Amino acid sequence: MNERYSLFSSPAGGVMTAEVGAVTGELELHSAIGEDGSLDLRIRYAGADEWYTVEGGPYRLYDPRDHEVLHEILIAALHRPPA
Repeated sequence: MNERYSLFSSPAGGVMTAEVGAVTGELELHSAIGEDGSLDLRIRYAGADEWYTVEGGPYRLYDPRDHEVLHEILIAALHRPPA
């Protein structure tokens, strides 16, 4: 399994999760792709132990080589530096 982790500041309104609704603030994105192309996206508060599932799945990539690029695109779309 190929995994990537990145820290970012949440957008206005936060990131919607399946378990607790929107999470805001300094967050960490974890993305992992399985051998079958399934993509796992999870969020946690920076430095916390508990991970939350990003709402909207299941996710799948047709080409596992796209994982790194997709992760970077997600971080670029989600990161909102403090004003």
